[in-house]
Amino acid sequence: MRETFLWLSSFTASRTRQPTIIPLLAGAAAAVLLLSTTLPWRELIDPVALGPTSEAGLARAQLWDLPYAFTWAVLVAIAASVTLGAAVARAVLVLRPAALATGVLVIAGSLAALLRLPPRLSDGVGYRAGLGAWLALSLGVLLLAVGVWLSLRIGPRELAIVVATGLVGVGVGLFVPAAADPQYRPSVVAGVPHRLLDLEGGQLEDRLGMRVSIGTSDPLDSIAPTLDGTPGQWLLGRTGSEGSTVFEYRDGVALPRVALSHGVTPPALLGVAADRLLLVAGGANGRPFAILSVPLDLVAADISLSHQNPDGSYYVTPGVDVLATGPGPAFTHRNADRSIVIWGATTTWQIPADKLKTGLRLQDFVVAPGPGAPGNAVSTGPDGTTAWRASKTGLALRRTSGEAQQITGIAPAGCELSSDVASSSLTIEAFAVDVRGNLWLGGSSPTSVVTPDGVHRVMPGHVAAVDSIEARPDGSVLLGVSPGGGDQVLEVTDAAAAASSYPAAPSPTARCDRREPADGITSYRATVLPQVSVVDPPVTPEGQPGKAVSGTSTQLALDSQGRVARIRVPKAAHVWAPDGHGGLWWTVATRSKPSTETAVHLKGGSASVVRDPAPVAAGQPVESGAGAGDRLITAVGGSGLYNVYGPGQQVKRLRVTGKLRQDGLVQLPSGSAVMVLGERLIEVRPDGHTTTLLGGAASGWPISSAGVPATQWTTDGQWFAGPDGKLWGYDGSHLARVDGPGKVTLVAGPTQHVPQAADEVTVIGTSLYFELGSDVVRLEPAG
Repeated sequence: MRETFLWLSSFTASRTRQPTIIPLLAGAAAAVLLLSTTLPWRELIDPVALGPTSEAGLARAQLWDLPYAFTWAVLVAIAASVTLGAAVARAVLVLRPAALATGVLVIAGSLAALLRLPPRLSDGVGYRAGLGAWLALSLGVLLLAVGVWLSLRIGPRELAIVVATGLVGVGVGLFVPAAADPQYRPSVVAGVPHRLLDLEGGQLEDRLGMRVSIGTSDPLDSIAPTLDGTPGQWLLGRTGSEGSTVFEYRDGVALPRVALSHGVTPPALLGVAADRLLLVAGGANGRPFAILSVPLDLVAADISLSHQNPDGSYYVTPGVDVLATGPGPAFTHRNADRSIVIWGATTTWQIPADKLKTGLRLQDFVVAPGPGAPGNAVSTGPDGTTAWRASKTGLALRRTSGEAQQITGIAPAGCELSSDVASSSLTIEAFAVDVRGNLWLGGSSPTSVVTPDGVHRVMPGHVAAVDSIEARPDGSVLLGVSPGGGDQVLEVTDAAAAASSYPAAPSPTARCDRREPADGITSYRATVLPQVSVVDPPVTPEGQPGKAVSGTSTQLALDSQGRVARIRVPKAAHVWAPDGHGGLWWTVATRSKPSTETAVHLKGGSASVVRDPAPVAAGQPVESGAGAGDRLITAVGGSGLYNVYGPGQQVKRLRVTGKLRQDGLVQLPSGSAVMVLGERLIEVRPDGHTTTLLGGAASGWPISSAGVPATQWTTDGQWFAGPDGKLWGYDGSHLARVDGPGKVTLVAGPTQHVPQAADEVTVIGTSLYFELGSDVVRLEPAG
């Protein structure tokens, strides 16, 4: 008992001997520590102010703004609050371990975070500790000293408590506050796509909390490498309605470099070379585009191309080089052979990356690997394999050892993916040739690849809705997709090497098989015409001499000089159609009250007019039209009613039951009309009598298929009055003539030079003109 009393007495005496200033000092330090969490803990040294509240070139963040340090901040606040409470209550037994724990917690955590901040760039851009962090570190040292002071001359039991508390504080300080979030490490499986970046809803949040929103409609236009192959990744992040910032992305941290003012349309980021950004600005809504070179040490750059200098050149911020300009629109693509492809309305340029410098001449890099390529996307690999979009639905491929092959746009509708890509119904939105000559295809169907052995293979992972594809020089392939949550970029790291190991798709069915095209009865000669001019009609919309306000649509016809041209259709025209002899029909509402419909027939430099005496009902739509010589038929309002104009001034009404398919109306010179009603091809005589020619199956066989019942032929494709005045059809690969119910004659096929997957077919005299992209191919009988 005596020993216990003496020990308690010494303990009480030691408490009473503690100076009053020590608890006050600890309490003040804890209170200021709590306040320091609202001061800037981290500062981003940036050449550009990142927001309206930022100081020029500096963006600050409080401790509570750092999501990865939130748990540590809560622990610091709790420890400081306990220390403050113990100091106010003069509870030395609690104050001693609380002050010590708070001090080591703050010191260990602050030093660990500061030491792990990423290094700054050579120009000083990067992160540094803010005032709040330095103040907290100083207060942590002070609280540690107070804790140590209060722990002098204490018994072993209390010392054990203090030491244990301090060790816990050190451990928590070292391991709870991360210097940053863990760097994103994708789970990579050979040949399977994974997320290249940790994008959520089209927005990247880096390890330090910087948010970068994908700045372009195509995510691959916002992500670019260094063009010379050195390590580096660059991001174009949208920071305003008319502005973006280019970030250098390294080790999971995005550091802002240059702010761009570009107007409504953001630029496409091509890459970085020689410490300069290379990008394509402008090009939207028919405006010109420019290839620009922007130095990385430029604080901000105006690349809106909204102003011109007195010499006609575009104004850009001094220091920015305009390498070349061209007519819009402009789209871009990076190739695996380190070239950049830019394509517009009628021209495609392929520029080696090392040629993107001052003195660039676009005309030196025009490419046209085949019909339809000018003005469309082209992709090439280092081995010379070249693919290009030939039309809206058609894609062509040429390998170094063979002729061009049409691989899409010729299969019947509803064909599943098969080992023969041409026999698969594919809607291709994007494609790319990789370093081993594999052709990657993306669109609404699952992403697939055509290997050099000609086999069509489906990529594992069932990735669909692909908007863009990029094959990189290192053998990887990037996929730009837009799932429900926003833009995303997927990477297949070993794509070029893994492609041949993918399983082949099943063999095509007999209905879909296009590997052996059929031959017809006529041989043709195909000629790609020189660039076809676009001209305005020499008459008003009503057919009087004068000038019409033209719309955006054009139609192949003969101009006043008898040359093939694209005639701009008047904006006021309801429907239009060629007449088979180089003329052009269109209809327009008159200005009289009540309004009536007038049909205008333009032939060469003059026009004739056929007026419909019946008034037009208010809001009455006109669906489509077809012409043949001096005859025109139009479908009115989806009601089964048709207006028949000519010959002469005749205007008749024709009613036919059935739903007309879009562009499924044909006028024959004989006076009969042919309509695609549902799945059937119907001939309608002038007296209204109808005859079914073929069709009836929802998924029918192509009209070039032999030995198939007439009811099984498909009505898909283009139907028109042929050069002989009879009904002709084009299924994307073959020309066929309908001679009567169930009677089809194959006129010609691909081996007889029929263009494939054409956008439109127009008959002018004895020749057929196929539109593929901006090219026009004339098909005329050989000999």
